[in-house]
Amino acid sequence: MSTRTLNVDPFEIIQSIDEPLFVLNEKFAVVFANRAFDQTFGVSRADIEGRSVYEIGNGVLNIPLFRQTLEGLKNAGTEVKHFETEISIPQGKKTFIVKAGVMRRYGSSNEDQILVRFEDISEQLAAELSIREKSAAILELSTPITKIWDEILVLPMIGTLDAERANKMIEQLLDAISRERARSIIMDGTGITHIDETVATHIIKATTAVKLLGSQVIMTGVKPEVAMMMVKLGIDLKDIVTRATLQEGVQYALDSRGYMVVSKSSIMSEDQTFQTAPPRQNGQNSKPTIRIVNPYREP
Repeated sequence: MSTRTLNVDPFEIIQSIDEPLFVLNEKFAVVFANRAFDQTFGVSRADIEGRSVYEIGNGVLNIPLFRQTLEGLKNAGTEVKHFETEISIPQGKKTFIVKAGVMRRYGSSNEDQILVRFEDISEQLAAELSIREKSAAILELSTPITKIWDEILVLPMIGTLDAERANKMIEQLLDAISRERARSIIMDGTGITHIDETVATHIIKATTAVKLLGSQVIMTGVKPEVAMMMVKLGIDLKDIVTRATLQEGVQYALDSRGYMVVSKSSIMSEDQTFQTAPPRQNGQNSKPTIRIVNPYREP
């Protein structure tokens, strides 16, 4: 088999790369730029070759961090340095990861040359931002805090509580307590489908934070598996009011705030009783006073 020596021009390889890149000499003048660079930055090879990189596109690359990186390469050997920056190109402002490193001398050149490559990550960053915004919106919707009466809030804990949701829940709850000046917080666990040790700890931290703000925690709808987890962790719930159902929790909160729930027919019956009562003597209060005993009140 015969052997042949292939003479491959490295600049031809560079020309075929889709990412914008160029080669600089030791004085940071452009030796060569590929087509992708010309197209991305809206320049022509004739306009930039032999000129300082800082003059390209009316100084679009005359960036302090870019200068610092190129200067640092003189003492860094073949190390590749990279940084993220925004650059204004004809298509608008884009975010690039710029990578620069010293390359082997090409041909008869006695100077070190610097290869600079640009990776456009604008779409990637936009997608990541969109995901974060959607995730934040989902977290907002998944931790609904409802004001059911003056000074009374209900926080339904729904679905699987992970550490991120638990932290967001605590943050929103404390903000709502401060904003609404709430005194009774009903944390309902009826909708929780899974809980682990970390999340159970977060819930207890939430109850502690609520108490530090001067509010009372009423925990309702605790499932047997959740109760077992808390017992296993040795979590002390003696300072937390617990009720089996959300309804009982609401009744307790209303009662503790001086309110009670009665049927309209009961009030009408009381009114009729006072209307048929004998008239009061002089000096007595002419306005009837109705005292209703809460049937759910504990002895």
